[in-house]
Amino acid sequence: MNAHVLVDAVVQQTMVFIAQLATAGGGRAPLAQVADQVFLELSAELQSQGVTKKVIADMFGMALRTYHRRIQAARQSRTEVGRSVWEAVFEHIRTHEPVAGVEIHRRFVRDDPEVVSGVLNDLVSSGLVYRAGRGDGAVFRAAAEADFAAANHGSNDTWDWLVWLAVYRHGPTTAVEIQTQARIPEAVCRESLERLSAAGRVATDDTGGEPRYSSQMLEVPLGESRGWEAAVLDHFQAMVAAITMKLRDGATRADLRDAIGGSTWSLDVWPEHPLREEARSTLARVRREVEELRRRIDELALPPPEPELRERVVFYAGQYVRSP
Repeated sequence: MNAHVLVDAVVQQTMVFIAQLATAGGGRAPLAQVADQVFLELSAELQSQGVTKKVIADMFGMALRTYHRRIQAARQSRTEVGRSVWEAVFEHIRTHEPVAGVEIHRRFVRDDPEVVSGVLNDLVSSGLVYRAGRGDGAVFRAAAEADFAAANHGSNDTWDWLVWLAVYRHGPTTAVEIQTQARIPEAVCRESLERLSAAGRVATDDTGGEPRYSSQMLEVPLGESRGWEAAVLDHFQAMVAAITMKLRDGATRADLRDAIGGSTWSLDVWPEHPLREEARSTLARVRREVEELRRRIDELALPPPEPELRERVVFYAGQYVRSP
C-alpha cells in the first residue's frame, strides 16, 4: 500500500468535503481555527497510536523543538496562558465592551497580530461579536444573550441530535465521554442530555455513582431536515470506521466474505437504457431492504445479552448520479 499517495488524496477530498459543508445553503461557516484544530487532533491521534513526539515531529517535517512550539501556540494564547487566543480575545471583549480594535491588539501584543485579526474577523462573522467602524477606528462589543434567543432554539435541536448520536454509538457512557465525542461545551452537553432523557430518547443509569447514558436507537426520519447534521456525521463516521478497522486488521484487499469494508460500483446508463431506472433506484431499494431487516430484528424482541457479548452491524450506503 502506498500510504503517502493515499494520504494526499484523502486530505484533498476531505478539504473538498469541509468546503462544501462550510458553504452549504449559502452560508459561510467560520474556519479560522480549522488549521490548528487539525494539527492538534492529528497529533493527539498519532500519540494515542503509540507514535512518539519525536517521530510525529519528523512526520510533520519539523524539528522536535519547533513541533513543541507549534503545539503550544495552537493550544493557548501567549498573553493569557492556558487559554486559546480565540477564547482570550472573546472574553476580553465581553469584559471591557465596547473596546477599540487598537486596544485589543495592544492587549494581545505578544500574540501574532494576524492571528488576533483573524480571531476578530471570525468572532464577527460568527455573530458572537458586533463591529462598528473600520480599520483603526473599529469598535467591538459582544452580542447579548437576547440576540441569540431565536437562534438558540435551532442550535439546541442540532446539539440534541449530535449528543444523541454520541450516546447511541458509544453508550453506555458518561457525560464527560459524550462531551468529548460530540466536541461541545460541558453545559451544552448536560442540557442536551436532560432534554433527551426527558423525551425518553436516552436512558440514564445511576447505579454506579456517576450517571451513564445509553440509547437503543437513533432514527432520523426520511424527508425531515431535523437531525440532518447528525445523519451526515453518522454516515461519515461509519465510512471512516469501516476503512479504519480494515486497515487495523492489516487488510488491503476485499473478499466476498468480508464483514468489514465497503464497495463502490459505477453503473453507466442513459435516458433510453432499459435498466436506467433500476440503476437509479439502487439506493432506494437497498434502503427498503435494510429497513425491512431492521423491522424483523426489532419484532423478534429477543432479550439482549450482556453488553460485552453484543455485536452491532453498522451498514452504510451512498449514491450519487452525475449527469453530463
